[in-house]
Amino acid sequence: MTKNGRIVGLDIGSTKVCCVIATPSESGDDDLVISGVGEAPSEGLRKGVIVNLEKTVKAIETAVRAAERMSGHRVDAVFAGLAGTHMKSSNSRGVVAVAGGDREITQRDVDRVIEAARSIAIPSDSEVIHVMPRGFVVDGQEGVRDAVGMSGARLEVETHIISGSTTAVQNVVKSVHSAGFNVEDLVIQSLASAEAVLNDNEIEMGVAVADIGGGTTDLAIFSDGSVIHTTVLPVGGNHVTNDLAIGLRTSLTDAESAKINYGHSLPQLIPRDEIIDIQPIGAEKVQGVPRVYVAEIIEPRAREILEMIKAELERSGQAGLLPGGLVLTGGGAKLLGLPEMAAETLDLPVRVGVPINVRGMADKVAGPSFATAVGLVKWGAKLTAPAHASNGAAAVSLRDAYQKTLRWLRDFF
Repeated sequence: MTKNGRIVGLDIGSTKVCCVIATPSESGDDDLVISGVGEAPSEGLRKGVIVNLEKTVKAIETAVRAAERMSGHRVDAVFAGLAGTHMKSSNSRGVVAVAGGDREITQRDVDRVIEAARSIAIPSDSEVIHVMPRGFVVDGQEGVRDAVGMSGARLEVETHIISGSTTAVQNVVKSVHSAGFNVEDLVIQSLASAEAVLNDNEIEMGVAVADIGGGTTDLAIFSDGSVIHTTVLPVGGNHVTNDLAIGLRTSLTDAESAKINYGHSLPQLIPRDEIIDIQPIGAEKVQGVPRVYVAEIIEPRAREILEMIKAELERSGQAGLLPGGLVLTGGGAKLLGLPEMAAETLDLPVRVGVPINVRGMADKVAGPSFATAVGLVKWGAKLTAPAHASNGAAAVSLRDAYQKTLRWLRDFF
């Protein structure tokens, strides 16, 4: 957060780095007032993991400075996103006896039971990043959202725990510090994107959100008001671009342009006689290529991503049990025909998610590619003003994840 109360989200992606500066609405609702947005090409990451620190630092500086110029305010600290296939998740259960003689559950009891759930076996080169309480059980009574103040002798909690590679996470923090900014908190991108594009009813009913980025696809599944499964799939929009570059024998830049301007996931919807211009590598002149050929190259990769999402839905036990369906977001969600293919493949309602409840310069963050950056700001807004959270369970969950992350950060920096 900046000294003047503005909250800054920093999405460090494989394709671009995006910075959003915003303030919570003074009306007391969940709206954000966007005052600054900055972007910069990202060349220092591969599949969500930093592989070139110098290039990543430069991209962060460029994106943040652009957002500062637009908003007219300096940035001191940011809420940064985390991605990469090194991120792992699991569900854990903790149990403690209520400490007080009057058998009234206090916040200290809640902290103890969450800490008990946090004690799981993870690889030595990994660290716990988020501990998200899903619900409490008081003397066998399930479905308790906020246990503080209740009477009982035995307190249990179901949690969703997310861990990540210590080295990969340290490099994210180091890159932000090297750019001249502090880290308020680290948030995995699937949770940040969900904050931006989902509403409370969808989370309560059950919904999945898939953020299709450049190098990875970040998936989060929600049920009964809490997250139950998260994962990072090792495919994204850059794989589609690479396929096109090979299939069309053109450069990555031209392949990306062809994907954006002419790409489609469903070849059967493209007229067979539509021709587009492609500049092959080594050729002096552009050549005409049937647009349907571009779609035929894209289709297998798009279907692969959706089949991987389907496998994760089945692994979580939620296949066919999500009334809210699937929400596609991230830059890859702009690919034409993808929602229709997803609905057919997953047998679920599918929509493209864009940031909601934003004002000010809302047009600057209107697309799905800004979901993570806006979600990071929303995450920060809830942490800095938990009373504004839409329900008690969300506030407790976010606050605990924040405290655990900061304590972990202090151990290293």
